[in-house]
Amino acid sequence: ILIENLVEDYISSGKAISSERLLGRIGLNCSAATIRKDLNNLESQGLIESAHVSSGRIPTVKGYRYYIDNSLIRKPLSVEEQNAIKSLISAQASQNTIISSASEFISEISDFAAVIGSFNAGKKIFLKLEVHKLSSTKALAVVVMDNEHVDNKIIDISNISNHKLNACVKYLNEHFSGTELQEIPKILTKSLDSIRIEINTVLRVLNNFITPGFDDFFVTGQKKLVDSREFYDIQKVKNLVELFEKKQTLRELLTNCITNENIQIYIGDESGSDLLSDCSLISAPYKKNNKTVGVLGVIGPKRMNYQRIVEIVDFTAKIFSKN
Repeated sequence: ILIENLVEDYISSGKAISSERLLGRIGLNCSAATIRKDLNNLESQGLIESAHVSSGRIPTVKGYRYYIDNSLIRKPLSVEEQNAIKSLISAQASQNTIISSASEFISEISDFAAVIGSFNAGKKIFLKLEVHKLSSTKALAVVVMDNEHVDNKIIDISNISNHKLNACVKYLNEHFSGTELQEIPKILTKSLDSIRIEINTVLRVLNNFITPGFDDFFVTGQKKLVDSREFYDIQKVKNLVELFEKKQTLRELLTNCITNENIQIYIGDESGSDLLSDCSLISAPYKKNNKTVGVLGVIGPKRMNYQRIVEIVDFTAKIFSKN
């Protein structure tokens, strides 16, 4: 109860929470000294930390995670907001226009930055692989597909000998030309153990191409996030500017979310990126004909209203999937 109340009070007030304030909020029949003792226990568990400017406490990433996993209660959007999202997404307009408008609307009602990535989930037929070694650890891998589509990636070839690499290219080109790219790993994993080393090498190279890249990628409302009082520090603002300018970190994170069927919440450094250490990202995939074709999300400070933002993201993703 204590951690739940502390997190919710901090999210709503933005102020470090004292034992006296908690006592008044919870209304328990105990002393401030008892609350202080419980707060010390929570701090020793790494769930809260002392604020720099007062004796109050604020949640840590671990504290937010505990709250989200154990205490978060979803609250539906208003009927007006639900209808606005439905009419926006069902509008007779191009996919790009709908996605762009949806990202702007999500940013507006969440008051933070919105990001939407969509990709073409059509079949890609593999024709051949070429690998050009760049150094002892890096190589340029080029996959040629039908419809004259060519995809290339810089891949890590650490601990792969020239012999293994050449065998990988030869094996793939001889056995899988004309096969759907997504199906190759499934076929390979059923192959004979006698060529296990070659198969593992092929999988390692191919996995660079299996995850779809985004065709359209919209980020809206960056200024709302930068203007948030959470980003008072110049280094925090610089991180945000770099995050939105380069976009690669966001692309990689959203790509990770594609494989997850459910809503995904990254808090601070859970994302694995220093650029997002002061933010939280809430995302959900959306589908078409039962195939995931995109991901949408909201980026805000760690001190965001998770109840509301989770509902915005989840509801919008479901409406996208129905249209």
